[in-house]
Formats: sequence, structure tokens, C-alpha cells
Amino acid sequence: MDPFYTQLKTYGKVRCNESLAKHITYKIGGPAKYFVIVKDMSHLQALLQFIDGEGVKRIILGGGSNILFPDEGFDGVVIQIIDKTFSISGPKVEAVASALMKDISEATVAAGLAGFVWAIGVPGTIAGALRGNAAYNGVAMGDAVSSVEVYRDGEVVLLSNHDCVFGPKDSVFKHNNDVILRIWLALKKGEKQKIAQEAMENISYRQRTQPEGKGSAGCVFKNIVVEEKDVDNFLAKFNDKKIQECITKYHKIPVGRLIELLGLKGTVSGNAQISEVHGNFVINLGGASAKDVCILIELIRENVYNTYGFELEEEIQIV
Repeated sequence: MDPFYTQLKTYGKVRCNESLAKHITYKIGGPAKYFVIVKDMSHLQALLQFIDGEGVKRIILGGGSNILFPDEGFDGVVIQIIDKTFSISGPKVEAVASALMKDISEATVAAGLAGFVWAIGVPGTIAGALRGNAAYNGVAMGDAVSSVEVYRDGEVVLLSNHDCVFGPKDSVFKHNNDVILRIWLALKKGEKQKIAQEAMENISYRQRTQPEGKGSAGCVFKNIVVEEKDVDNFLAKFNDKKIQECITKYHKIPVGRLIELLGLKGTVSGNAQISEVHGNFVINLGGASAKDVCILIELIRENVYNTYGFELEEEIQIV
């Protein structure tokens, strides 16, 4: 019997050669050598210490909404935490890393809290949103975070908002091996009816502008940030109303609109397609491979660079 497998079982339920396509929104991905389901966050630190001590590759799988695994799978341990605990006390929110954005945002709206209504409709876990500094309408995850507890080099460390080094769709957690354990948000009391109305509008907008019914990982690329000093130059460069509005309002160039202007929407590779609804989504039409998706990602990257000179950066995590 595999002694590593036997020891893993002391921390949670273990499956061998588990299809990753079953666990991510893309519905793509080969088998994980070991797939560990952890029920309680209190078991996670010991599990990570064991895996790291054995020198085995590992990855934490949150809601599976912003990740693409290869067709060959993952030769290591994939950890899924099913603890979804969070609490609200006044304007403060405390959540385990695996708590769902959907549940937290709905609860803050119901509690009449401002500062997190933008997150209505955001899929996945709060840790995933924190890692990628998820944002909507100019408001980002980092705006609400007060502190974060992480596993780092065998120890538990408490970080401040400043320590997280938030940037546009970015944070320090994209560049180190920290495992997010717990998150604290600092929100504000607001006008309940106004917050509820804003939530309904956000949900409606997402439903109108994002593809539904097909596997995807959300926006593939980060939007392009425009520095204040470059605003006028880019406004002159792009004779397109939608792009000009985004530059003026958010200091960003929407990649989805660039893809649309390039005529790439609807392009197919195998069973993957650049969405006809939103150009920055590459969707699984059914039975797509990771290779199919990556071909389209490279096609977009090459065309945007050749036409506009922008080096695109992925928003999704490609393992």
C-alpha cells in the first residue's frame, strides 16, 4: 500500500486519479494523482506541513472558477476544502478561505452593508477572489480587506492589507507560495434598499453581458491599465466609444472589446470557442481540451500584440 496515500487519509477523504474536469467550471482537465477533500480548515495546516515535508507538489482548489488544468492532469496533491464558514458582526466579516463569494456577498446585502455589493454574482471562493484581487465597476477585493491569515513556510502568519500588495487583478499571493486560510473584511453600514437595488442591477448586467450555459473560467485576460499621463494619448488612439468610456471612467482598456474589434468573437479551435457574447471569455462547447483553449488564448494574445502592441496578461490560472 502507498504510505503517502495512507498518511493523506488522516487529514481528509482521498481519491486517486480523480478527474479534475469534474471540479472546475471549465469542465476540462486530466486526473489528479491525489485529490484530498478537507472538511475543516483546522486540519489544513498539518496537511500542508506533511505534503511540503514530503516534497510533493500541491495546489489548493477553491471554487474552480478561475483555473485551467492540463489534459495530462496534475502529478501531485490537489486539495479541496469544503468548509464554507463565515460570520458577520456589525460591519465586520470573518470568512474561511473556502467560503463562497456568492454566499458572503448576498449576506452583506441582506445585512445592509456597503462595500461588497459589487461581488454579487462573482463565482468561486473568497480566497480565489483575494488572490486575483477580483474587481467590478472600479471596486476591487482589496478595497474591503482588513487582514489575512496565511500559511507560510510551515507557520501561520497574519498580514495587513498593505502586506497583500494589491494591484489591478493582482496580489502578492499570485507571486508566492502562501496559502490563504482566513480573511477579514471591513465594510460600512449603508442604506439597505439602495444596496439591494444595486445588487439587482449588478446581477442583471452580468446576465446580459456574460455567456451562460457553457464551461468557462471567466475573463481570460486582465484589462489593460492606462496611467493618468497616458489617458489623452489613448483616447486619441482609439476611435471607439466603448473603449473611450472605459479609459475615461476606469483608466482601463477592455480586452473583450479589443477582441471584438479584431473580429475574433466566435472563433473555434476544436471544441473551444471565443465567446460570441463576451470576447474575453473562451468557452467549452462540450468536450474541449485544455489544448483547444490554449490555442485560442495564444491567438488572442498574438493578434492583440500585432495590432495594438499590448502584451496581454492572463487573469485565469493556467496550471
